Amino acid sequence: MKQYTIGMAGHIDHGKTKLTEALTGINTDRLQEEQERNISIELGYAPLYEDDGMTLSIIDVPGHERFIRQMIAGVSGVDITMLVVAADDGVMPQTVEHLEILDYLKIQNTMVVITKVDLVDDEWLQLVLEELNRYTHDTVFEQAPTHLVDSQSETGISDLRHALLQLLEDSPYRDSMGYFRMPIDQAFQIHGIGTVVRGTVIDGVVYNRDQLFVQPGNRSVSVKSIEQFGQSVESASLGSRAALSIKGVETDTIKRGDVLSNHPSQAEAYRLDIEFKTSKYLKHSIKQRSPIKLHIGTTEVYGRIILFDRNEIQEADETVYAQLELEDSVYAFRHDLFVLRRASPKETIGGGKVVHAPAKKHKFGKQTVDTVRRASVQSPSEQLIDYLHQEEPLLTEGEIANVLNLQEAQVTSLLEQLIKTQALIQIDQSFASKAWLESQYHHVFNQLQNFHNQRPMENGLDKSIVMQTIKAPDKAQKKILNEWVNNNRIIQEQHLVKLPEFEPYIPSEIKEAVNRGLNYLYEDGLTVKEWGTYFPELEAATLESLKNYCLSKQLVIQLTEELVVHYDCFYRAVQSLYHAFPNQFSLKDAKEQLQVSRKYLIPFLETCDQLEKTRREEQYRYWT
Repeated sequence: MKQYTIGMAGHIDHGKTKLTEALTGINTDRLQEEQERNISIELGYAPLYEDDGMTLSIIDVPGHERFIRQMIAGVSGVDITMLVVAADDGVMPQTVEHLEILDYLKIQNTMVVITKVDLVDDEWLQLVLEELNRYTHDTVFEQAPTHLVDSQSETGISDLRHALLQLLEDSPYRDSMGYFRMPIDQAFQIHGIGTVVRGTVIDGVVYNRDQLFVQPGNRSVSVKSIEQFGQSVESASLGSRAALSIKGVETDTIKRGDVLSNHPSQAEAYRLDIEFKTSKYLKHSIKQRSPIKLHIGTTEVYGRIILFDRNEIQEADETVYAQLELEDSVYAFRHDLFVLRRASPKETIGGGKVVHAPAKKHKFGKQTVDTVRRASVQSPSEQLIDYLHQEEPLLTEGEIANVLNLQEAQVTSLLEQLIKTQALIQIDQSFASKAWLESQYHHVFNQLQNFHNQRPMENGLDKSIVMQTIKAPDKAQKKILNEWVNNNRIIQEQHLVKLPEFEPYIPSEIKEAVNRGLNYLYEDGLTVKEWGTYFPELEAATLESLKNYCLSKQLVIQLTEELVVHYDCFYRAVQSLYHAFPNQFSLKDAKEQLQVSRKYLIPFLETCDQLEKTRREEQYRYWT
């Protein structure tokens, strides 16, 4: 079932409600005040057409300047917009402002409807059409068909109804593959039913008994029933008007501007990076941190505008890249459309699309403008790669779906394509940019190569130090390093890592001094002196590296922090003890056999225990 919604816009008292009634037979002014004052205050809705394959409904939006908020909420997510102009009045202030707002919201299917044509002559009507053409030039209404009608006599109404249906049949249908989203424009309580929320579905599909979230805030609710124009239905999809009975929240905690969604983890956005075009009718300059009012979906929120490359905007009809700092959070996605109005004096100052939601603070300068401009035109694959480079280096499939606002099937297809072209690499259950990974490996490779050159006797660099070189959170650092180890791009031995082709060695310039020192160490047997005294030519750092090298190559054995003995001397002493006492021996036996003081004997025997050559039981040691 294809579900479409038509939005009406135009100046107050230009016949929108009467036109809706002529098309549908329903008066959408349901409030007593609306009927008494003969103006629309709230949004009105009426079904226009339904068959086995399509439903079509109309939203009648208020035209008075005071109700711009309701007007913007009403046309968000509609499939066709009709700009209504009364023939006797012609173009009026709200006609121009509504026209501009609709242009910002990128409504693709448009019509111009001239009402009350029975009240004017042909000459006057021609003047109205010429004036209207001047205002619609270079807007979404420039090529829009124009229909002449009179709601009282129903002149042109049948032709208009047919043209609306034909326009939809000729237009490609928007798919509902994204997450379900319905900005709420009304919330109320019905006795015996409970909380009911109403709005236009701008993405995805909702079914009875679905689990949803009221955003911002991630408040969990479940759908009890769905109605469209008084009829119970099993689902509502993109483009349709729907009323959902929900449970899980109190009615008074829901307000216009909240969004129903099946997307649970989108962060609340207090900052938005935006691309917007200033109004061609801009009367006052926009200064740095000027107060603004943001209209996005059915949300209206106050904030300030932050300019990246200037302190003031003076030009009308100029594309600007900036940031909004909001007083309250909004639930928004990339490429959502919005309108900006000045808090005081009231006027539309521009409109555009969201680039990042939520956004981070940025530095002032042209580089930030270039970054936001580039992001504004990226495809989903480019956006993902950029996000992996700048925000989070590893993302799961579910996290990618959240970032891109895509359903799982779309993400799976995208990932398959990017892996096939080697733009992405899968690590465990996560995905990373191959280019970013290679840049990080290059840093680690250079770090290890420099370490090997400077300390060639060391087995490798501590893993924790290497991980800090990878510009990623701790958890991601570990996964990335393990990936390189598994692919033999890095060798890990215990807590040390090295390059695959590297083997420790003694530099030629100190080899003679090392051999000489090791000979002296051998001659001293177990009664060794401090390690450095054997290598007086070497610096402290080199001495430590030499010790590590000799330990790894089994040239020496370390008894204590201070005592290091030659490997051959240690095992010569072990063999001497074993031959003298093949079963067991005491401390006194060992002292008499080896002829060394307790200073050397105790560490020697404890090392034998640690190496599991011996096992101590009370005053005796037994060979293992």
